[in-house]
Amino acid sequence: MNRFWSYVESTAFAVYYAANFLNPTNVRNAVQTVSTGKNQLARKLRRSQKSLPMMALLLMLVLPIVGVGQAETANTPVAAPVVNAALTPEVMALRRAGTEAIFNLEYATAKTKFEEMKKLMPQHPIGDINLAMLIWLEHLNKSRRLQTSLYGGDSSFYAGAENAKEDNEGDQVDAAVDRAFRDRMAQAKTKAMALVARNKNDADAQYFLGAYYGVMAGYEASVARKFFGAMRNGSRSVDAHEKVMKLKPDYYDAYLSVGMYDYIAGSLPFMYKVIATLAGVRGNKQRGIERLEKIVASETVTADDARVLLVAIYKNEKRFDDALAVLKHLNTKYPASYLLKLETATLLVTMKRQQEAYAAFETLLKDSTTAPAIDLVHYQYAEALTADKDYKKAAEQFLAASKAKDAEANLATLALLRAAQVNDQAGQRTEAVAQYKAVLARPNVYDSRVQAEKGLKQPFVQKEKKESE
Repeated sequence: MNRFWSYVESTAFAVYYAANFLNPTNVRNAVQTVSTGKNQLARKLRRSQKSLPMMALLLMLVLPIVGVGQAETANTPVAAPVVNAALTPEVMALRRAGTEAIFNLEYATAKTKFEEMKKLMPQHPIGDINLAMLIWLEHLNKSRRLQTSLYGGDSSFYAGAENAKEDNEGDQVDAAVDRAFRDRMAQAKTKAMALVARNKNDADAQYFLGAYYGVMAGYEASVARKFFGAMRNGSRSVDAHEKVMKLKPDYYDAYLSVGMYDYIAGSLPFMYKVIATLAGVRGNKQRGIERLEKIVASETVTADDARVLLVAIYKNEKRFDDALAVLKHLNTKYPASYLLKLETATLLVTMKRQQEAYAAFETLLKDSTTAPAIDLVHYQYAEALTADKDYKKAAEQFLAASKAKDAEANLATLALLRAAQVNDQAGQRTEAVAQYKAVLARPNVYDSRVQAEKGLKQPFVQKEKKESE
């Protein structure tokens, strides 16, 4: 079980977006058209679903990946708008300030900005979408699901997804959080659809409808773990944003989702690419990268969203120096974000610059701003040490994560499980058995009990990955 930033694998990276476009209906129709070996393809595709359920709208590491709002450089006229859904300059300024606050994990400030937006444009979906997005991301941060390692293709996050059905998948969600999020989103949808109904050729109206679907997709996948619903909403989001690009080619906010679609669809393994093509899904890796880089060059309000996505793409393409340069820029701009610092430290591990990475982790452990998430710092530090096969120190860090003050309950369980596994790798079987038993005494997290039961039967052995993976 390698949870150490494993989205560098192409299949894990597909978790981020491709599944939006390989929606269940299209996939089933495509598989049915394959005359030779169709059953084998279908079985393989079903087995792959647990590594293909997320989308770039989620959270690469810190942010509201979907950039909600019009591109500030989008001046191409649309066809005779009846009602213009464009944002006022005042609302656009509030949107930028709120987005920057989210990058710095300053959620109270962001809420103030977004509520003011809603007051200034009460019939526009922008305020509701941003406030719902804030509820979603703050919940992810509190539940430690803003860690990208959670979404790797071999992560327990997808436990059961390969056998799930649309009517029974998903987790129980905190009722207050779920109600608050869905109430905001219901208002946003009503307003967005009203704008489109008034003028389907209004690029801003189409954009906000796509933004609604994108935020809904991210929430369903990352919070509720409802992957069928997430795929369906993600597909609708990109459909809307493709319409935006046809109406206004310089509407760069729409490039964010479509650029990721291009990259992921172009990155699919050959078998899946064939099936995707039959389903009408086509992509181009280089074009996707260029679209995201164009957003960065244009410095629109979504430029930093694009930068975060490019960090993952550059890592996937093994362009580590480029990824590090982007992270340096983001860390300078958003010094309060411990998540960006964590991402930098783990990238240094990937680059085999362990001493710099460990120094970065040690600094984070002493940084008072990381105190609310010290359990996550210990956990990621432990994974870095595990990757370096320093199992004794890794076990110490995993245990520190589980015992940290105000440690998030689910992360504490996973940390205990990982402590047991690395103790097995270190030959400390007695300690490992005690920790497996401790995991079984706690509520199940994904497949933590299954993993612990396996560990009690026989010592954990980490599968070695090929260098090319």
